[in-house]
Amino acid sequence: MKKNPDHRLCSVIAAHRAAKKPSGSVEKELYALLSNNTAQPDATSAYDIHSHPYKREVIESFLLVGSTPAEIEDILKVSESITEIYAYLFFDPDVFENELDRISYAYTYTKDPFGYELKKFAVDLGKESLKIRMSRGTYAIPATDVQDGIRSTAYLMGQMVRVNPMDSRAAQASLKWAQLGLRAAAEEDAERDLGGIDKVKFELQEKDETTNAKKSGIEQDEILH
Repeated sequence: MKKNPDHRLCSVIAAHRAAKKPSGSVEKELYALLSNNTAQPDATSAYDIHSHPYKREVIESFLLVGSTPAEIEDILKVSESITEIYAYLFFDPDVFENELDRISYAYTYTKDPFGYELKKFAVDLGKESLKIRMSRGTYAIPATDVQDGIRSTAYLMGQMVRVNPMDSRAAQASLKWAQLGLRAAAEEDAERDLGGIDKVKFELQEKDETTNAKKSGIEQDEILH
C-alpha cells in the first residue's frame, strides 16, 4: 500500500491551509466545504458521512472489502453517486494492492474503536457477513453461499480436533462440526466416491474412542453417527 486511503482528503486539507484552491472538480467541492461554503448535494452528503464517526466507519468497512457502490446502496440506501464521491475523496479502495494490505490496514487501525472492530470483522468474514450484520436481517444471502460457508467452517472446526486434547471443550465442539461437515459433503453429491469421507469418519471414530464421555458430557453416539 503506497498511499493512505484518505490521500486526496489530506491533499485538499493541505491546499486549504495554504489558501490554494485545488484543480480537480471534486476536490474543489471539498475545498468549498472546508471553507464553510456550499457545495453540490452529493459532495455535501459524502462530507456529512465522513464527519459522522459511525457512518464513516460503516461505509469505509464496505469499501475496504471491495463492495461496489450498488451493493452499498442496496444495504445502506446511500446512492451510488454519493458513495463514488466518498470513495474518491475520503477512502480510496484502489490504494490496497492485495488482501495483505487490507488485513494490515484493519488490524492496525487506531482512529476509532468501533471502526477497528468493524473493519476487522469485515476483513475476517467478508462482505457477505458485513451485509448481513448491517442490513439488520433484511439481506438474504444466497443458499449456495450458506452451504459453502457451513462446509468450509465445518472443515476448519473439524481440523481443530488435531490440535486440542480430546477431552477438551474445543475438541468436543470440533467433533460436532466435523460431523456436520461430513453430512454436508455427503449430501452435496450422493453419487460421487465417498471413500475419502469414510476414511475421515474412521479416523475421527478412532479419536473419539479416546474421549471419556463422562468428562466430556457428550455421549459417543452423539459425536459421530
